[in-house]
Amino acid sequence: MTTLTPTEPDRSLQTGRTRRGRQRGFAQRRRRAGWMYLAPALVVLVALLGFPIVQSFLLSFQSVRAADGLFGGTWTGLANYQKLLTDPAVAKATTNTVYFTVVEVIAVLVISLIFAQLLNHPRVKSSFFTVVLMIPWAIAPVANATIWKWIYNGNYGILNQTLMWMGVIDKPMVWLANPTTALNMMLLADIWKSIPFITLLLLAGLRGIPPVLYKAAKIDGASRVQTFWSITLPQIRPVLLICVVLQSIWAVKVFDLIYVLTKGGPADGTVTLNFLAYRSAFNFGDLGYGSALANLLFIIMFVAALLYVRLLGTQRRRPPIAEAEEATK
Repeated sequence: MTTLTPTEPDRSLQTGRTRRGRQRGFAQRRRRAGWMYLAPALVVLVALLGFPIVQSFLLSFQSVRAADGLFGGTWTGLANYQKLLTDPAVAKATTNTVYFTVVEVIAVLVISLIFAQLLNHPRVKSSFFTVVLMIPWAIAPVANATIWKWIYNGNYGILNQTLMWMGVIDKPMVWLANPTTALNMMLLADIWKSIPFITLLLLAGLRGIPPVLYKAAKIDGASRVQTFWSITLPQIRPVLLICVVLQSIWAVKVFDLIYVLTKGGPADGTVTLNFLAYRSAFNFGDLGYGSALANLLFIIMFVAALLYVRLLGTQRRRPPIAEAEEATK
């Protein structure tokens, strides 16, 4: 009887299978090791985030009051959520939150895009201006709110002194005494702090645009406005969308400015959903209703976060080389 010996191609096939099997085994071991290293951090995150979320969800179905350091509650079902639909304070806070978010997102994006365009100019490309721009963002939130409280002070605030020196006003104004004015002044302070980070994101997007696209537009005789609308905006669209989502999340959850500047006043003119949840739970002691408000805000933030993740996964730019080649054809 003759013995069949493996041919050379068969040996190569077996060697390739063995190599792939080893690579898969190595990848699985690396994956298991990675999860082992991440496990302690994941346990801490679940303990710090998961428990409060579940506890807040359970509290929202109860009427919980704090008395003598003890928390006693009774199960009320959907009563707290039904109250949300009829509470005028919630309607006022929702209106303030929507106004604050929309105005801030638009203002921050427009101003940041202007600054990013200036910093991206060949004559202004300097790290000095970038460092100066980052100063507002580097200030701690509470410190930033305290600074603006001094600026808006009716007696010695620099805003009044400057406007009187310029002849805009003839007497000091109490900027935080009127509900509408107070909300807009708070907007100004938050816009000032939010601009630097969004500017850096947009600047990174602008510097990722292939220069050959602008050269092709210049050869075709396109104006600066046409170049901006046809090249710049489409190229940085993914970054713009991410900036919109991030800034919307930050605007919805603003708290430190409200707490330091106005504490929700005057006449609830600066109360947002975030601050209303805090006030209901910790000032009024109604933990159940405060938890319901917090859960409403959590749902809004969760939807915004899902949108952010979706944008990261779906907004894919074409390779710059392919775009450049198409533009030069």
